[in-house]
Order: sequence, then C-alpha cells, then structure tokens
Amino acid sequence: MTKSASEIAEEMRAVALDRAKSRELLASLFADNVELRHLPARPADGPIAGSFLAEVSRREVEALPRALPDAVHDEAVITVEGDAIRVLGHTSGTLPDGTTIDVRTNTLLTIANGVIVALQSDMDAASMEAWQKVLAAGGFEAPPRTAAG
Repeated sequence: MTKSASEIAEEMRAVALDRAKSRELLASLFADNVELRHLPARPADGPIAGSFLAEVSRREVEALPRALPDAVHDEAVITVEGDAIRVLGHTSGTLPDGTTIDVRTNTLLTIANGVIVALQSDMDAASMEAWQKVLAAGGFEAPPRTAAG
C-alpha cells in the first residue's frame, strides 16, 4: 500500500530540523518525472527527472552552510492540503560579504501513489533574489541537465 500525503507529511515533520535528512527523504520520494512549477514562472518549469531534482537539492543544501555559516532555520510548518503537502520555511543569516539574508519558502508537493509528482515553489521576489545570492556565495553549480533531466 502506498503512503498518503498525511503519512508522508508525518515523516517530513520527523526530520524537519535536519536539512540533510529532509533532503534525503524528499529525494527518496521524487517520482521518475516531477512537474516543476514556480510562481512566478521560471524557464526551468515543466517536467523534470526526479533524480535531477534530487541532485539540484543536494547541491543547494551543501551550498547553504558555505554561504551562511550562521544560518538560522525556523522550524518548517508542514501541512496537508488534500493530496498535497505545503512546506513553509524561513532561513536567515549573513553572507561573508556582510549582506543580511532573509529567505521565506513556500513549497507545495503534490503526492500520487506515494511519491512526489509535482513541486511548486512560491517565493516572493525578495526571497528569490536572496536565495540566488545564497547559492552564488555558497559556490552552487547546477548539475548538467541530461536528456532525462
């Protein structure tokens, strides 16, 4: 029997304070292909290989402490909305150049047959700009996108 959105949300809550474990759990839940959406829309939106999305996530998690060694992560608010899970997060800190960073995330994960089939990221413009600064400061490099990704 496949896991419901409620069961997956409980698993997510159990590891919410550990960014690496959270990322590993999400990576294990991505379907072979995931519908990626951003609000506002971004060029990368559309179907994407779950394995590619997992690799991007891994690299982002690794870049974060390099960019924000003093990062403060508020506990994520994880709620179930029908067949979807909403994750609200907040990270703040100071980049090595002294720039103060404040990033609010709002991610909606659609679940079908026990896996994540869609990921929608709703970030306000200020948070998106701040996140791009974090990734740059952390030396994030996007993995090559293969035909499958």
